[in-house]
Amino acid sequence: MPRRLTLLSAAERRYCEPLLRGFAERHPDIEVDFVFGISTDLHRRYLQEAKSGGPTADLLWSSATDQQMGLVLDGHAQPHGVRHTLPPEAAYRDLAVATTCEPLFTLSRDRSAPAGSPAEIAALIAADPDRFRGRIAVPDIETNGLGFLAMLRWSLEESEFDTFLDALGACAPHAVGSAPALIAAMGEGAELALHLLGSYALRAVAADPALHIAPSAAPSLAVARVAFIPRRAANPEAASAFLAYMLSPQGQAAIGEAGLFPIAAPQSRPVAPIPLDERFARLLDPASRAALVARWRTALGRANI
Repeated sequence: MPRRLTLLSAAERRYCEPLLRGFAERHPDIEVDFVFGISTDLHRRYLQEAKSGGPTADLLWSSATDQQMGLVLDGHAQPHGVRHTLPPEAAYRDLAVATTCEPLFTLSRDRSAPAGSPAEIAALIAADPDRFRGRIAVPDIETNGLGFLAMLRWSLEESEFDTFLDALGACAPHAVGSAPALIAAMGEGAELALHLLGSYALRAVAADPALHIAPSAAPSLAVARVAFIPRRAANPEAASAFLAYMLSPQGQAAIGEAGLFPIAAPQSRPVAPIPLDERFARLLDPASRAALVARWRTALGRANI
């Protein structure tokens, strides 16, 4: 009887097919139960499983790096035992690894206007506020884990963040829950879509010649699809085998074939990845996170409760 591996993935199955096929060829004795969901939903599902006291899913794989690292730092991960050659900033001890290094882009209808940093976006809005009113799409940080991480990083690192958020709020942006929703908003006439994963952005511009990846003088913030094996995984051996394949040359090639950004591949544009190290804890500081949510709700005209 084949072993069963439950994989919680924030990447849609259609983008994981080469990876799943390659793994199945090498491990026909392991049946993969692939569960796709928005990062926040997967996070919630895992916490419910962990709270129940029984076995949990076997492998969590998500681009919401802060949610993943929060679980790891809270003791939810077990050693994976996978040998790899990742750089130090792409692995946290023997517990979590980055499988991709994926830039976040701004999708735009203007191929020439810089719009990759808070300062650039604020300046662009200020130059023509009527053009952008009601026509900016952005991940809703209250429902989208990746969107929250990107905004949090900006809030801690970018001096023009408050100016940007004021300008964004004045435009009545469309706050949406997922990458496909960002692209759909562009199809409905939005001028900008912020913090779109590179894999989705490249597909969007290939499919619609009216859309472009906005240029920027700043390196693109890059996030990792982080994977770890939960401490109470039902089948940790199968999870370790899947993780080993993901990090192998064949697995990395399969990730790239699907249009994702394998951690082993060189970047075509300058990026600023978020390292998986002890410094990550500052991105999990409750006061900083609460302050961002309050600031966000004020900017978007939501009641702070």
